[in-house]
Amino acid sequence: MKLSLPKLKKAFRSFATPIRLVMFGFLAIILTGTVLLLMPFATNYPGSLSFTDALFTATSATCVTGLSVANLTTEFTVYGQIVVLLLSQIGGIGFMTVTSSVYILIRHRISLRKRLAMREDLSQEGFAGLKILTLNIVKFTFVIELAGAVLLSVAFSRYFSAGKAVWYGVFHSVMAFCNSGFDIISPENTSFVAYNSDPFILLVLAFLIILGGIGFMVIADVLSLRKKKRLRLHSKVVLSVTAVLLFLGTLGFLIAEYNNPLTIGNMNFGDKLLNSFFQSVTARTAGFASLDQNSMTGFSHSLTIALMFIGACPGSTGGGIKTTTLFVLLATVFATLRKKNEIVIDMHSIGRETLSKAATTLVLALSVAVLSLMGLEIACGNAFSGDVLLFEQVSAYATVGLSRGITMSLNNAAKLILTLNMYIGRIGSFGFFMAFVAAEKIQPKVKYPESGIVL
Repeated sequence: MKLSLPKLKKAFRSFATPIRLVMFGFLAIILTGTVLLLMPFATNYPGSLSFTDALFTATSATCVTGLSVANLTTEFTVYGQIVVLLLSQIGGIGFMTVTSSVYILIRHRISLRKRLAMREDLSQEGFAGLKILTLNIVKFTFVIELAGAVLLSVAFSRYFSAGKAVWYGVFHSVMAFCNSGFDIISPENTSFVAYNSDPFILLVLAFLIILGGIGFMVIADVLSLRKKKRLRLHSKVVLSVTAVLLFLGTLGFLIAEYNNPLTIGNMNFGDKLLNSFFQSVTARTAGFASLDQNSMTGFSHSLTIALMFIGACPGSTGGGIKTTTLFVLLATVFATLRKKNEIVIDMHSIGRETLSKAATTLVLALSVAVLSLMGLEIACGNAFSGDVLLFEQVSAYATVGLSRGITMSLNNAAKLILTLNMYIGRIGSFGFFMAFVAAEKIQPKVKYPESGIVL
């Protein structure tokens, strides 16, 4: 049976929903990056990078994770490092943001379908100001990363030649703001452990990570505070939850590691506080490490997993279930315990749809974690303990990039499981699974009585 051109166009439009456009956009970038990394001049040892490793690295970069199966410092050429840098930049600010910016610059009209995809990619509720927001994202990214590159170049100039200092400054500024944990500064693959007593480097990196993690909408809202005189509820929630998590994380790591000679036990109090704060920041989807993750206490491992799972904020460069999801769920728990029928925050009611999305996001994230962990245990056998594999899985799903040192030792099956986790985590479990079900809201014609299920 032959399909006419109008029918093909209609079928394509029906299939190409906004979330699917975002998904396939990221997939196209990942596959392009895989091909570029397979080029013989991408590594210092041509042919040493297998297809699985190239796919893993391209996915890790595009999904701004930072988990690596090869040492970028010693095994990748400058060309290979630039590919990883560009993939992280595109993945950080968003595929649709990049393409939309190009459309705007060449004065091409942005269709409604593309606007819908932009809304999905930017985690926006409506269409108002999408074009301006897209341009502002590019401006913010350029200004913040440039400032970070200058500061880090100055910091690195104390350790390296001018040329290396500038390249390291640019690379790590982009990686920090995009919350991607790749580094090219450590031949031993120990990230920033060698610089854990340098407050300038760690604080600049932390500042960039936090800015990238709170989201572009919040940055814009804060910058316009003088004109509008008040922040939106979303910004208030994001900033409050972020501050609480940073404080509790810092306090938790400081207490847990205070006397641990393998981490901060032998440091002075200033360095102990600095590294505890940096661990709290980086665990929220950045992936840089100033401490050996394998040498930390069990409590610190559990706290790191919790912070990674929560992740950053909507519309940001980070992953996880998001701070706003945590806030909505906790607000619901407290309201339920107090037998409140309505959840009111700052004179705003949290709607049923918002609550349903938050609950669904949590359930899907936990389901992915459980199924992936079982898959990893089957793939790896008894090679690694369950807690180590859980750490790696959550790090991949939440697009963090922290590792307890097993990434390079994983077999191909385990690498592919983590690759899928990174992809789902960057798209968001809610959006990813929604792409496989009906996209349109179907209003029921019949009103059914509420169930009598006992919880």
